[in-house]
Amino acid sequence: MPQLNDIWTALAGRAGIADRRPDFRFDPAFYARTYPEIDGDDAVLLRHFVDCGKAEGRNGTYYSLLRRQAPHIDGALDRLVTDPGIRAAIDAGHPDALHLAFEAILLGAPVDAAISDFSMSAYLEWYPDIEAAGMNPLMHYLRFGSVEGGRRTLADLRKGLHRGQQVFRPELPTVLICVHEMSRTGAPVVGRDLVREASRTHNVAVAALRGGDLLDQFLPHCCGALVTQNPLREMPYLNADVFRRIDHAILNSVECAPFIHPLVAQQVPFAAYIHEYSDYTFPSWKSLYMAAFADLLIFSSEHVRDSWQGRLADVDFDTATDSTIIPQHPLIDGQVTERRRVEARRRISAALGRDLADARIVCGAGHVQWRKGTDIFVQAAQICADADPDTVFVWIGDGRNHQDMGFGVWFDYHLRQVGANRPDGNLFMLPAGPLYLDVMDAADSMFLSSRLDPLPNVVFDAVRRGQTMVCFDGATGFADDRYRGSDRITRTPYADPAAAVRALLALPRKTGTPDQDQPAADDDGPRLFHRMRSALHDRLVQQRNFVLGESRIDIPLLFTKSEADRPLRRQEREKLFRYGRRLLWRDVDDARTTVAASDNWVHRRLRLEEYRAIAPDDAGVADFAIHVHAFYIDDLDDDLRDQAAFARASRIVVTTDTEAKADRIRQMGADRGLTIQTQLVPNQGRDILPFLRLFGRDGLAGDDRIWCHLHQKKSVQTTSHGDVWRRFLHRILLGDQDMLSWAVRRIADPDVGLVAPFEPHFVPWDDSRRLLAGIADRFPGPMPQNPLLFPVGNMFWTKADVARQMLDLFGEDHPWPNEPIPTDGTEYHLIERLWPAIAARMGLDSVFLHKDDEERV
Repeated sequence: MPQLNDIWTALAGRAGIADRRPDFRFDPAFYARTYPEIDGDDAVLLRHFVDCGKAEGRNGTYYSLLRRQAPHIDGALDRLVTDPGIRAAIDAGHPDALHLAFEAILLGAPVDAAISDFSMSAYLEWYPDIEAAGMNPLMHYLRFGSVEGGRRTLADLRKGLHRGQQVFRPELPTVLICVHEMSRTGAPVVGRDLVREASRTHNVAVAALRGGDLLDQFLPHCCGALVTQNPLREMPYLNADVFRRIDHAILNSVECAPFIHPLVAQQVPFAAYIHEYSDYTFPSWKSLYMAAFADLLIFSSEHVRDSWQGRLADVDFDTATDSTIIPQHPLIDGQVTERRRVEARRRISAALGRDLADARIVCGAGHVQWRKGTDIFVQAAQICADADPDTVFVWIGDGRNHQDMGFGVWFDYHLRQVGANRPDGNLFMLPAGPLYLDVMDAADSMFLSSRLDPLPNVVFDAVRRGQTMVCFDGATGFADDRYRGSDRITRTPYADPAAAVRALLALPRKTGTPDQDQPAADDDGPRLFHRMRSALHDRLVQQRNFVLGESRIDIPLLFTKSEADRPLRRQEREKLFRYGRRLLWRDVDDARTTVAASDNWVHRRLRLEEYRAIAPDDAGVADFAIHVHAFYIDDLDDDLRDQAAFARASRIVVTTDTEAKADRIRQMGADRGLTIQTQLVPNQGRDILPFLRLFGRDGLAGDDRIWCHLHQKKSVQTTSHGDVWRRFLHRILLGDQDMLSWAVRRIADPDVGLVAPFEPHFVPWDDSRRLLAGIADRFPGPMPQNPLLFPVGNMFWTKADVARQMLDLFGEDHPWPNEPIPTDGTEYHLIERLWPAIAARMGLDSVFLHKDDEERV
């Protein structure tokens, strides 16, 4: 067993303090800080401690101090130690072993993580509350975190790290392949196949947000597999070579978006393989960040990429250069032998209790759910029952749950009503398992009943085993032009089970090939991983635009606003600007240049100007009214106090939803010498509908020509920064306690219809894009690809006539959505983006004011 002093000398040497502190049992820095009345150098302090300090009950180290206060720390400390030498001393009962362990871990990186399951820096990063409180991370964990539970250590991280069966070879390139989970479903299976292929030429690291049954199929082909729900905070603390030397990465699914953060932080180039339609990718930040930060987007089909066009346009993504189409498999026409077909039917007949030897078998496969259209598959079986009783529908797949209120309860009732799984019926449901290949071999055809399904693997399996397939046009990538030449695929009108049944019954029955097996010829072209790697390499070598340096607008996206994350924020913005993508404006000039370069009719009326303060008695200030929608009233009194514009206004109208709130609002005004007119409105339309209704029938707008619209919402995206965000908007629109904003002067100009704050985020149409077609014919020209500038947050100055025309765009009697509403994509969100278009249609400018010193978040 190594001597404890020798262990300490080696570890203290790594930390660079061996000369200052030759004995772990005494820490001169601690002693001087704890007992400042003792003067002298390290030698004097040590002598004092030896001569009289111990006798006086003084502590020589943090361990002795903490151990005296909380003896239970020894148990937690014991569980942390991994170093063999210290471990042996602890197990042998050496009285100073835990003392050594504590003081060695307290040395911090790189010693702490090398000898234990604890990292000082990781604990502070994972738990910012500890850092904010100025607490020592090791002392906090031992005394509190280990007992209160829920505080992760490196032990938890290392439990998620599984050793692969491949040996790391430094001479090979290393690829990280990420999957969102390791379940036996479509995308993870593709990820497994990528790992298998990549292992022939690369060191492979695998990372997943969630584990699953497929883990054992990854491990033989990789050097290591990590399961973590927090890649950004945990991956930097892995000590495996394969995770420290990643050359490039593949994110296999948009659900792998959390892995974007560490890859950008470590400047690892990556391609994203997109299987999912944007229609069901929520929250939308996943698709937005994937489009913004991936070096290359690889889609499984053109149909999937088409669904992403709006998301790609949202970040100014160059689809032609930065994306490509690579299906996960080639579509290979194949057959099975007659013997295999007959044997498969025999086994399925035995499982179902019905003789299927001569039946026409239509199969469906996949997780039982709405998206897969399992209910449509059942309806097709019902339709076919009378038309051809000898046609049997067999679905194989997991997911049935008669307790699931979202789908399972109703689907289970549907199956019972139609007599599923009765031997004399034509509809059977099988769980996923060993009968899958028998179903593929036995079935004549497959009905892909999915409402949306990119390129499900089951179709490749079915066609390879001699089946034909019927799918809905517009529902899958198999409707792409790429597959229109195949006689194995038939398309029918979307979600029309009757048309699908007619097509299925018109297809020829499958006949097996004679005698011996004749497996389908394998594809001679490069496999999926090789094609992906080549496509990513080609994109990287073609890159010619490299952007370096700080940008004027420093707002966090992937990382935090802390000073420590400043280099990371710089890296994320450099990557965005390198590819010409936008989530933020680089600076105000970037916005001005982009607006000036656009020839869109809306953008030609946009103006970006600097904020100025003016006196309340400025001669250029016209009469104006202020409208505030105050569903929340907590901060209204402060607003009335903090902005001189309220006292200068000729009229203040506040809408709210209860008489009790209205009474309080009027009293707030009276207390400050202001007359406030209140109006009760229903809780509908967020803040903007109450404002627009002021300009409708029996509205309160009257003859006031200039209006400022405000509201009391806490934040555009999150309540945590709500006060900062609201102050940002109010200061630019109104000014402060003594001065007015230049906005009050600009809105009075006859050629200006709207004035709003300049928003440093690049905010696109987003989900509101889906509504543009419904109003396109109401405008004199096409809508721009992105709005570029609009009153983000729906606070602005406008002319009354502009507001009236906005209301007329929809009509007073429009069936407005009721609360609760989605976070984006309703008429209210569209209106926010349309203000400059309404003003431009009237021949008026929209002015956006930039205030450089006003914090946004």
